[in-house]
Amino acid sequence: MNRRLNLDIPQNKTFLLPRDLLAAVDHLIGMKLGMGTLDDMNHLKKKRIRSVADLLQDQFGLALVRLENTVRGTICGAIRHKLIPTPQNLVTSTSLTTTYESFFGLHPFSQVLDRTNPLTQIVHGRKWSYLGPGGLTGRTASFRIRDIHPSHYGRICPIDTSEGINVGLIGSLAIHVKVGYWGSIESPFYELSERSKEAQMVSLSPNRDEYSMVAAGNSLALNRGIQEQQVVPARYRQEFLTLAWEEIHLRSIFPFQDFSIGASLIPFIEHNDANRALMSSNMQRQAVPLSRSEKCIVGTGLEGQTALDSGISAIAERKGKII
Repeated sequence: MNRRLNLDIPQNKTFLLPRDLLAAVDHLIGMKLGMGTLDDMNHLKKKRIRSVADLLQDQFGLALVRLENTVRGTICGAIRHKLIPTPQNLVTSTSLTTTYESFFGLHPFSQVLDRTNPLTQIVHGRKWSYLGPGGLTGRTASFRIRDIHPSHYGRICPIDTSEGINVGLIGSLAIHVKVGYWGSIESPFYELSERSKEAQMVSLSPNRDEYSMVAAGNSLALNRGIQEQQVVPARYRQEFLTLAWEEIHLRSIFPFQDFSIGASLIPFIEHNDANRALMSSNMQRQAVPLSRSEKCIVGTGLEGQTALDSGISAIAERKGKII
């Protein structure tokens, strides 16, 4: 609210103040007069990730409500029969157990982990979805929600998504993304400073890099001397521009930063058709592991790290050759 209404109220003030209401009314009047810009509801700064912990927390609150009703019913029954209730009879784990059993057995997001190959397991754990309770459905979601948004750059993969009716509603997080404390999707960037020649890596949420000029990933191959003499493609306020290097505030840290793990394993993906890349990223997860593993002839260099991060590969303590 401070950022949207241009206020400087301390963060520990968690209640609405008269100053907030006055600023909100002034902002709405300005919007009516054509001052300012309307909010984009498809921007990632308007969305947050609800993790598994958030869902379990909701179920825990529901279990406490059921436990409260059970305790009240037990107390009323004991009073009606002129008995003295004991703590063992009042508080039981039945409400908590039945609530979590129902959640893990019936919730749409409660799925069996796919372990077809090492890639499948790590990709399945990095999926996001608009569907589920309180979300959208495949038949009511509009095209604007399914479409790629400029704020997805470096955060949500534009290639790796479901096929069919759920296209654009189920996708994968980008390769270097992490979820912030409040559920925002943060992407790492190198912050360029005029004082220091060394770039400092920072993780930014969608609302923080919106007003920064971010250089595209293809500028990573240029050394600093060549960069300062050239113009580079950049992103600024949801638009893709061509700017001089001295105007750049942030730059990507990795050429595959805007792709997911599955899409980053496709060689020469930048020269491939988007539909073919989508089918390739999905077909990789259908591959059955070989009884005798072989190194791929053409790859992107991330195959070993993907297998290592999946956690299902045996790792030798010392270097050697398997025979």
